[in-house]
Amino acid sequence: LIIFGAVFFIEILKEKGQIKNIQSLLSVISDDARIQAIIIAFLFGSLIEGIAGFGTPVALAAPLLVSIGFTPFLAVVLSLIANSTAVSFGAAGTPILLGLGGLGFTKEIIMEVTKNTALIHTFASSIIPLTLVYLVISHSKAKSKWKSFVKISPFAVFAWLSFIVPYFLIAFFIGPELPSIAGGFIGLIVVSIAAHYGFLVPREKISFSKGKSRVKFSPGKALKATSPYLIIIVLLLLSRVVFPIKNFLMSVDLSWGGIFGTDVGYSFLPLYTPSFYFLLSAVFCVFIFKSKIAETKKAFTRTYNKIKNPLIALIFTLALVQLLIISEILILLANAFSVIFKQGFAIVSPFIGAFGSFIAGSNTVSNLLFASFQAETAKSLGLSLVVILSLQVVGGAIGNMIAIHNVLAASATVGLKNQEGRIIRKTILISLLYALVAGIIGFVLMSF
Repeated sequence: LIIFGAVFFIEILKEKGQIKNIQSLLSVISDDARIQAIIIAFLFGSLIEGIAGFGTPVALAAPLLVSIGFTPFLAVVLSLIANSTAVSFGAAGTPILLGLGGLGFTKEIIMEVTKNTALIHTFASSIIPLTLVYLVISHSKAKSKWKSFVKISPFAVFAWLSFIVPYFLIAFFIGPELPSIAGGFIGLIVVSIAAHYGFLVPREKISFSKGKSRVKFSPGKALKATSPYLIIIVLLLLSRVVFPIKNFLMSVDLSWGGIFGTDVGYSFLPLYTPSFYFLLSAVFCVFIFKSKIAETKKAFTRTYNKIKNPLIALIFTLALVQLLIISEILILLANAFSVIFKQGFAIVSPFIGAFGSFIAGSNTVSNLLFASFQAETAKSLGLSLVVILSLQVVGGAIGNMIAIHNVLAASATVGLKNQEGRIIRKTILISLLYALVAGIIGFVLMSF
């Protein structure tokens, strides 16, 4: 339902040309390719990841970068690397809410994992915007590449802070649904204004635009282009922060106990799930942008075609995970890993999460596959369950950089063929570094 709601929301915007408007608005903020990479790949990508997830940011950001002069190869690499920190809270927190919640972890554990995940990303993620500007410079004709990097670094750090501060605070005080959405949105506004007024922007520019004309945006047109994202942010915020509203929404409970005569039960909160707000926002957009019935049907059909395969994959992934739990094979693996790695398992943990995403193309599926195994290993070694689960979630996000599914999807959107190996050779180094830093941070956290 979450995937359906998120994709339907995006498809409605595509059908009415609003994605192009937001892309145009973002691309004209600055002529500097380094700043464009941060704003489009990192901040806009993080916002879309927070709203939709499941590879959507890369599929939107890469074509946009190509449209303003970036080579297809560079556009794909930048989009993949940028689509990492926000992934842990993508699609309104699905990797945690479904990836861990679907395994039976309590709400208290999930909230603690949310806080620790944000904390680990906060310390480890500063390398992302710096890597983006480094790659842009290395593919440019800048005379002194090192000087160019040094001059843009303060802006890159400022952009990272503009995203990570609200990201961390919302994860810590509210929960897993909004950090990436709010961090991306607030970061976009702050960094766009800073770029417009030249704050920390070097005088020497690097541009791939080849003299393309810039479109003028009135405040009214800019507001209309951003209104769909504002609607979903406000709706999610009201449902999570205003307690009378939250309590009412959570009071509507569809429960099913004793399924097929077993002790298995399930509880569903239809008015509280993020999917409800994606669908509600999509309905608002239908009226705001005067979508015709035929256009809405097209958006619905494209949504169905996009989610039918992930739906099948998720059903059987959940079934596989339950079989693994019942068979106790995860306990056997956990015991083996505890003997091999002992207290150093924290450093290995994010690499396991990244491997899951590399295979499955999803932080959510990586968590479903490996979170129980990581939890059992933590128990065997007497390590912090919360920290190890947080490292799994962080690792699953990092693995999106090298996920085969994401690489293929991004390449397809820009018409890049037979470059998958070359792309992964570029993204794997930063993913390994990110995972190593995260593992070290996790190891330090368990020392306190």
